[in-house]
Amino acid sequence: MGPEAILLSVLQDGREGMYRFTCPTCMDSVEKRADRKIVALLVSAGVDVSSVDGDAAGLFDQAAEDPRGDLRDGPVLTIDDLIEFHFQLQDDRFIRDFLAKQ
Repeated sequence: MGPEAILLSVLQDGREGMYRFTCPTCMDSVEKRADRKIVALLVSAGVDVSSVDGDAAGLFDQAAEDPRGDLRDGPVLTIDDLIEFHFQLQDDRFIRDFLAKQ
């Protein structure tokens, strides 16, 4: 999964947002809250950013009610997971092996 497979939406201040992608293993849609560190990491990995106007900001407040930051059951995606994923995307052998399993 490359950066083009991730949709990142940030509030106008650019410090927090939400990102979503389709899990390449189970094909489920995943949506997570992104704090400023995750936004910065995703942007540095080449993920395109779209801004959200004030009217849509309620979506972020709704997600904040879940202390894990996710909108579905499953493991929480941590900053360490994102960093590992970033390096996996840079590893041609990993990508080749992953695609061979599909």
